Amino acid sequence: MASTTANDGSNSQANNTPKHDNNGFKKKNQTPKESLTSSRKSMNMSDVYSADSPKSEKRKQSSTITTDDHDALPKNKKRKTLNARNESDNDDDDDDEPELKVSKSQNRKRIAILDSDEEELENDRMDVDVTPLNKKTSKTKNDTKTKGNNSTRTSRKKKTEEIEDEEALYNDGSADENDESEPEEYEDDNEDQTKTPKRRTTTLNRNKKAAKHANDSNFTHLSLDFLKDGKRRDANRRLHTDSNYDSRTLYVPDEYLNTLTPAMRQWWTMKMEYFDTILFFKVGKFYELYNMDAAICAPELNLTMMKGEVAHCGFPEKAYSKFADILVTKGYKVARVEQTETPNMMKERLEQEKGRKNKFDKTVRREICQITTPGTKTFNTLDNDNVFRESLYLLCIVEVPINDNKITPCEFGVCFVDTTIAQFYIGQFEDDRYLSRLQTLLAQYPPAQILCEKNKLSEKTKKVLTLTHAKMEYLIANKEMYETTKTLDILRDDTYFKDEKGNLQWPDAFQHVFNEGKELTCGDQQGLHVRSNFQLSMRALGGIIWYLQHCLVDKELLSMRKFSIFQPPDENIELKEASTFKQQNMILDAATLYNLEILSNSRGGKEGSLLYTCDRCSTHFGKRLLSRWLSAPLCNVNEINERLNAIDALRQKNDLCTKIRDKLKTIPDLERLFCRIHSLGHRPLDPDHPENRAILYEDITYDKRKIQDFLAALSGLKVANEIVQLFSKHNDLSSSSALLDSIIYQNNENKNKNFPNLDDILDYYTKAFSHAQARNEGKIIPSVGVCKQYDDALNEIRENEKDLNDYLNKQKKFLKNHDIKYVHIQKIRYAMEIPESACRNLDDDYELMSSRKGFKRYYTSELRELIEELTESEKKKELALKDTTSSLFRHFDSHHDTFQRVLNCLSTLDVLLSFTAYSQSYSDMCRPNLLQTENDQQPFINIHDGKHPCMLEKATNIFIPNDIILADQSSTEHWQTKPLVLVTGPNMGGKSTLMRQTAVLAILAHVGSYVPAISCTMSVCDRIFTRLGASDRIMAGESTFFVELSEASSILRHASRHSLVLIDELGRGTSTFDGTAIACSVVNDLANRIKCRTLFSTHYHTLVDDFEKHENVGLGHMSCMIENDEETSTKETLVFLYKFVEGSCPKSHGFNAARLANIPESIVELAQTKAAAFERWVTLKRILLTLKKVTDNSQQQDILQFLSQLKLN
Repeated sequence: MASTTANDGSNSQANNTPKHDNNGFKKKNQTPKESLTSSRKSMNMSDVYSADSPKSEKRKQSSTITTDDHDALPKNKKRKTLNARNESDNDDDDDDEPELKVSKSQNRKRIAILDSDEEELENDRMDVDVTPLNKKTSKTKNDTKTKGNNSTRTSRKKKTEEIEDEEALYNDGSADENDESEPEEYEDDNEDQTKTPKRRTTTLNRNKKAAKHANDSNFTHLSLDFLKDGKRRDANRRLHTDSNYDSRTLYVPDEYLNTLTPAMRQWWTMKMEYFDTILFFKVGKFYELYNMDAAICAPELNLTMMKGEVAHCGFPEKAYSKFADILVTKGYKVARVEQTETPNMMKERLEQEKGRKNKFDKTVRREICQITTPGTKTFNTLDNDNVFRESLYLLCIVEVPINDNKITPCEFGVCFVDTTIAQFYIGQFEDDRYLSRLQTLLAQYPPAQILCEKNKLSEKTKKVLTLTHAKMEYLIANKEMYETTKTLDILRDDTYFKDEKGNLQWPDAFQHVFNEGKELTCGDQQGLHVRSNFQLSMRALGGIIWYLQHCLVDKELLSMRKFSIFQPPDENIELKEASTFKQQNMILDAATLYNLEILSNSRGGKEGSLLYTCDRCSTHFGKRLLSRWLSAPLCNVNEINERLNAIDALRQKNDLCTKIRDKLKTIPDLERLFCRIHSLGHRPLDPDHPENRAILYEDITYDKRKIQDFLAALSGLKVANEIVQLFSKHNDLSSSSALLDSIIYQNNENKNKNFPNLDDILDYYTKAFSHAQARNEGKIIPSVGVCKQYDDALNEIRENEKDLNDYLNKQKKFLKNHDIKYVHIQKIRYAMEIPESACRNLDDDYELMSSRKGFKRYYTSELRELIEELTESEKKKELALKDTTSSLFRHFDSHHDTFQRVLNCLSTLDVLLSFTAYSQSYSDMCRPNLLQTENDQQPFINIHDGKHPCMLEKATNIFIPNDIILADQSSTEHWQTKPLVLVTGPNMGGKSTLMRQTAVLAILAHVGSYVPAISCTMSVCDRIFTRLGASDRIMAGESTFFVELSEASSILRHASRHSLVLIDELGRGTSTFDGTAIACSVVNDLANRIKCRTLFSTHYHTLVDDFEKHENVGLGHMSCMIENDEETSTKETLVFLYKFVEGSCPKSHGFNAARLANIPESIVELAQTKAAAFERWVTLKRILLTLKKVTDNSQQQDILQFLSQLKLN
């Protein structure tokens, strides 16, 4: 530590202050008054660097007014208190979201970090006065006066100890106490003559202040030439105009770096490699943000800028999860930079590097421990547990064009992962010119972030990916997007898939990737070749691996070995067994999922979607399974009936279902907890990970959270066991449902389905340690026999303590005094306290350590040896204790396959209970009857009094049910025996709702749920197509009409006779004649070639006339009542009946809709006049066409004479 000699001059401090402290930050020249203030700040810095310091505890107690203290104050002396937790947060676990209290004294402590020596701070932990010599100047008159004033201020501060309002929490102590950018208002306290800050009025004011500071034009980084637009270069000095420009890196000139303090140079060095990432830069107990990062975060996180030339703000360590999640949710990338050595470790390093070190080495080492992006959120200890409950994926995509193939012009390799549960998917598929399969993937597995090869995607693919609004990042080919061979080498040579013995264990899914499905063994590591239809997907996996490595989460995710094969739903799946039907699951493409609002509504939310309507699940993993079921309904009649049989059985046990649901609600998100425990257990095995070197000052809180997660997982498994025991008392369920029998009754023989026996596992962890003690103390104390190293260490400690007691008894006899005893004083342990009367004849072996009145305390050489032996045994105990937690986590993770069976059974049970509750939600609910049809049979639908499930949730009035019958040859109504029905009716009459209702009821039936109808019978659908609504895709460069034709094209190319097709007003996006022609052609192809079940709504009445007598086409319309329908009336009154009946509607009654939309009456009347004229003109045209066919001249003359008498204008 730099030191100076104290001088008598008043300017001695300013002249002798070193330029930099060991923390690497520049010190400012100080006046005597500022010096004393800074000295007072630095003396409080143990609060920042040590959570266990006695001084720190006293200061914390004196600077925080508790609720009880607040209530005890006189009424006019009560101060405002601050609950640092957001009141809207529903987390009841105080350890998971610790309460933050930030006062001005803590603000000063943070600021002092920048002005204090790290060695001085380390010594302050030991409560040693280490005020730098350069601050211990002689007491001049000015110094004495300053000190007096400072003492008065300190006394007054202690007397008032104000606790700031809620703004302090979000500003988190980042405001300079001398900041005059926005003067604070005060209210007088007449009794103690102190001033208390008033509460700021609104959050808006705070945001304005933050934005004001963030845009301060005086900040240093705004004047740096290498940061300015047009001059900024990447790490390889390429300008943004270069096609290979890497926006993630930054070139910073050495000349500028050499002018910086050690810590700021450290910050800029990291920023050069991670320019697109916000650095949470750890300084003591706080994460600090500098320069452009501070300018972004001040308004985004509502932090207050600290005063100075460098943009700077920050927050405490314990607020990391809150603020990191806010930024990542908004699309930013956040890097957590931790200190990875203490000041003492830094001193030792500098001593070892004498002669090799430079001035920039004098700062503690810091390393990036994790980078969090929208696609790499993990469920680790530092994360907020109450966010991102739904699955969001990190997707990597590789595209290769297929030349001379107009049907499938491109091929994709994809890999995507849900990082919260470490679930990976890999797949490869060809796609059509509309990228239908890619769009379906994006709809079923919505990505939060997309990785792709730079300069390799087609423009059309880019447009489709842009529509997801996911953050896109481009990787460099080969260097970051690994080739297939390199990906294979990494997986084979690294430890990702190796067990503790080093044996390579490939995930089961890779059986289909290598060697045409050759069975893999632990020793079969050579000669592996990737199949041709997985080459691109392995490249995509290589991109995912690189990115996870970049974010430092690769080992904890890949080591879970949870891989599945993704194949598009409309592709023949070789991995599934063949059945009498072509496929096992119904295909719902992206357009259908969006148009029918299956997983989300049109605004991107959940309310109003089918998932929202059916969801009665009690667990998060159950909700995720329900989402997967709805996006891929079943086509196998036997499996559908198995689910329905289970629901029927559960409907007879309402009391039991209520008990089970109540128990399920107490189970945490086991799927993510298992992933977290795996990570905690295996991370200590990776010594190179910087997280193992990080110095966390809230480690006690994090340790408690780890233990709580572990105990929560054990508790959830216990509840799962209790649920099975409850079902064991109802054996009739087993006989009535084979599905329930397979998931709720224990059977260790069937390892794939039945619920496993958890008794032995739970019994082991019940006896392994005291759960209550672990929860309270934040550490696991193993029971005897659990950890041999810990047991051996305890035995050694007992032996050492016995030796010490024997030695004490020996000394009592030798000195003939039974009052001799051991005492422990601060760091002195086992000192022999001997009465002075027995100390007269002690020899030189007795070393005096301390004394008190009438007694003296001694060490002897033999006693020192005994204490050293005890200390060594205690170190072994602590090391064993530390290893015990991670070893227990690894032992727990070794049962992963068993726990996965538990998850599968519980999630299936939860969804079945959800469907059971849904089936009892409304009065008219029925069990659907699904039938398998052969190719020579006409598929049909017969729904009696069906209702739209989602509309029932929000219908304010009675919802009108409707019969939907298509191609049912048993129907007495002729039009209902036709596979295609043209649907007409007035605008707003319910045509679109009827069509959506039909599809949604079909999906519910195929999922295995009850449906809102009197009866529902249908043959199985292989796919549902929808062409509904009218919208363009501006971002994709597609007009409304092009979107219509694209969806119609997909229907005509992929529909089969087993499909269900819904087309709503095809052709509305172009002229009437072109639209009518296209609609007519599509109807003709559906009716004559495909012959699938179709509802085709239209306002083209000529289309109805053309197909009125077609053998495969029926006519239906949404009925209404019309008043004042005379030809001369311009104010007809329309009453919607919302009933689907036979026949066509002659008019669309668009003017009624115009009036409902408050179009001015004069415009409506003019429009009606023009419409009448247009109709007469169409009538004339038809007559003239008929006239052309008349060959008799006399007949032509009669017709022309008749026309001359008509008023056609």
